[in-house]
Amino acid sequence: MSNRNFLEALGRCPIIAAVHSIEDAHKAAYAPCRVVFVLGGRLFDAAEIVSLLRRAGKLVFVHLDLADGVSKDASGVQILAEIVRPDGILTTKNNLIRVIRDHGMLAGLRCFILDGQSYHKAVQVCTNVSPDFVEVMPGILPESLVQTFCRDTGTPVVASGLVRTMMDANRAFSAGAKGISTSDPMLWSLPGVPGGDTRKEG
Repeated sequence: MSNRNFLEALGRCPIIAAVHSIEDAHKAAYAPCRVVFVLGGRLFDAAEIVSLLRRAGKLVFVHLDLADGVSKDASGVQILAEIVRPDGILTTKNNLIRVIRDHGMLAGLRCFILDGQSYHKAVQVCTNVSPDFVEVMPGILPESLVQTFCRDTGTPVVASGLVRTMMDANRAFSAGAKGISTSDPMLWSLPGVPGGDTRKEG
């Protein structure tokens, strides 16, 4: 899996489905979105979800920090790589970015930007570890801040958290975000989304 595949998938549909259960995964499997984030769940539930979604042609990322029963370290990365087999892993732990890549997966870094100090720390961390993309939270940050973050890091940005309407999503896209992540199924298939009329074939 390469970063190019990820960016091409977002180019076709920049809405990322965030799922918490097998029921959510079934809905996401038939949604136009090309990328899915798995947030939470037990290890073997996550494996089932990833398998289902990959059969549906999705690129699937598992959030290490939210996975139940998995250590939040290099051993946890190895377990996800060998048992769950996602295309990539999300984490807030910058020291695991290289470990994730060493296992042949894409690495997404989740950053919370709450004030100026957390902004500068996020920029510094991204510059140091060069993740494949950054998941910026909350996803409704001011457009000027997202624009500056994209410029300062040179890293593809996914806006996540509190994105509740297509207007919220379009603001993030206008600011330079490559995608937005949402757990609201209503947003997964909204008209007007680039690539949103593309359905799973077969």
